[in-house]
Amino acid sequence: MALLVVACRGRFIGSPSRTTPVILISIDTLRSDHLPAYGYKGVETPNIDALRADSILYQRAYSHVPLTLPSHVSILSGMLPADSGVRDNVGFRLSGSIPMIQGLLKKNGYATGAAVSAYVLRRETGIASGFDFFDDEVEPIGADESTIGRVQRDGRETLRALQKWLDGHAQKPFFAFLHLYEPHSPYTPPQPFFGRYPNHYDGEIAYADSIVGELLDDLKHRGLYDKALIILLSDHGEGLNDHGEEEHGIFLYREALQVPLLLKLPDRVKAGAVVETPVELVDVFPTILDRTATPAPATGRRLGQSLLAILDRAPQRQIYAESYYSRFHFGWSDVHSLIAGNDHYIRAPQPELYDLAADPAEKRNVIEQNRRAYVRLRQAIEPYVRDAAGPSNIDPEDAAKLAALGYVGSAAATRPGQELPDPKNTIGTFRNIRLAFTWYRNGKEDDALRLTNQLLSENSQITDLWDLKYKILVKSGRQREAVEAAKDGLRNVPTALPLLYDVATGALAAGDLDEAQQHAELASKIEPGKAHDILARIWLRRGNLERAEAEAKLSVETSHDPTSALIQLASAEKQRGNLQAALAYIDRAVEKARHKQAPPQDLHLARGDILARLGRPAEAEQEFRIEIAHFPSSPNAYSSLILLLATNQRADEATALVYKMVKAAPSPHTYVVISETLKAVGDEQGALYWAYQGLDRYPNDPELRHLPKKLAEATRLLRSHIN
Repeated sequence: MALLVVACRGRFIGSPSRTTPVILISIDTLRSDHLPAYGYKGVETPNIDALRADSILYQRAYSHVPLTLPSHVSILSGMLPADSGVRDNVGFRLSGSIPMIQGLLKKNGYATGAAVSAYVLRRETGIASGFDFFDDEVEPIGADESTIGRVQRDGRETLRALQKWLDGHAQKPFFAFLHLYEPHSPYTPPQPFFGRYPNHYDGEIAYADSIVGELLDDLKHRGLYDKALIILLSDHGEGLNDHGEEEHGIFLYREALQVPLLLKLPDRVKAGAVVETPVELVDVFPTILDRTATPAPATGRRLGQSLLAILDRAPQRQIYAESYYSRFHFGWSDVHSLIAGNDHYIRAPQPELYDLAADPAEKRNVIEQNRRAYVRLRQAIEPYVRDAAGPSNIDPEDAAKLAALGYVGSAAATRPGQELPDPKNTIGTFRNIRLAFTWYRNGKEDDALRLTNQLLSENSQITDLWDLKYKILVKSGRQREAVEAAKDGLRNVPTALPLLYDVATGALAAGDLDEAQQHAELASKIEPGKAHDILARIWLRRGNLERAEAEAKLSVETSHDPTSALIQLASAEKQRGNLQAALAYIDRAVEKARHKQAPPQDLHLARGDILARLGRPAEAEQEFRIEIAHFPSSPNAYSSLILLLATNQRADEATALVYKMVKAAPSPHTYVVISETLKAVGDEQGALYWAYQGLDRYPNDPELRHLPKKLAEATRLLRSHIN
């Protein structure tokens, strides 16, 4: 690749160099018009402002897709989503044959390191290819894992991971990629930003700015800032209800596509410059190649050009964007857009055209007033539009197995060429879907179930709603109904991986091990880590320790987070009587979970049980109380602590804990656990009392209806054995 020297307004940019450090900072979901650098007055971002003073600011930079994974693939590959094959956040994996900027820089002698803040950018998506170091240790910010976009970590933790890598690699040419998930929803910035900004989206921007400031200060301390090429951008914007969408993914209006883009060159060349020519995120790829004298790949369809090549000229450009989010997730129409100059055409069942100069907020559709531009852009967009099959990870053999299980139905919610609803007309439904999830998270299960059933009656192809219905029913203590709901969902959407897991875990909880195994084995071919963990639990329940151990070890090898599989290995060793080996496994799991904001469920319960068996009651009690503190509605931790207290002559404390358990976890299964626990410590009257208390509250629950008879039979057998 020839080394070029670009002259700009009389000042040379300089020659490319294979020793230039490159830092790429991506602030997820950041609208350009919410930064002071772009004229916004509602938030203070002193660190981004300082970087802007040293950088070239691109006034009109656009994303190609308002979704995190496909947009970052475009940034790192220089490819549009149709070329990379990654069209959505889930269900797509980047091919290893696609040249990425990190891999090309690595071949050019660069160390390559990345730290990301969101589960959607985990290494299993293929985006980690070419990085020497890729830190993706993320976890749910709360107890609800039903929305994949909410699986994230604090950006400051992500920065620490990248800084640790820099400690060992800053002395040679390097490419460092930092991804911050602020200000992605939910908007919950830490203090003082939460209290300082009533608009918490802006508060998250201010917090992200503080993290950027820490990185820039670190680079200056290392003596790297001046010589570095630094690019700060966002992958897409945020709706903020400008067109009825609160977040992003559905629409392609300016607020979702226009993003900040700052380019700081070594030695602050062109500092303070402003470029008004529209640019696109695929331009980042050739810019980095150009400035680092890195040979471009010979293959691959790339439409971008170096951001420096347009400084002295304003070429006519057509900037394409798409979103299949509505189609893949809800069965509504996909949307596409093309920006050419000040014209923004949106290809949808009801097409739109906006004049970005006269109407930057895009409130007036001018198709009727400007038919010439409409016809021109309608024709120009067609070569960009390439249909996308919905995400499907089920091969024909697995599809046959699904059919054998009774899940007959289409493997895709939509068909190519099918007329689908315009998302503009279904945004009310989308708000109701969000409302159902909100009610579920806020403990309004009855309201959430009613609304979910109503939405499913209108559209049975929405996998997320079937998954939500399953979770609502589980939370309400209706385990078997939950499993049937997940199976109903699979009959409508047979390829839905979350529903396979729902049936597997629900059937396991209900004791239907054969059904659980069938569904877990199907899931194991799609995302094996979690499936092998479920299979390990199934074989533990069956008492086959060898099979359980084999499945758990497979889960450790293939899982993004092996913590649960380590718990299963500990359980297997405990059942063998190898308590020290069990403790070693559980301690490994505890170590794995140290970085998490909250430990996984059953971790401290399992450790407490092992310690109790080792004759270390004080330590066991501490572990049980930690489990209860993190999972106050889980009856098993209460049960274990009640047993421990009762066997150590602390009956009053055990009794008080029973009442606390009923208050914290009011479900039929709680009463069953209380009764069986009291039976285990010899309190037959107490066991029957709580069984009848449960029946009085949940008279139709099948498990409770059989409990008094079960307790009486157990008592009779025990007495006959004693006699």
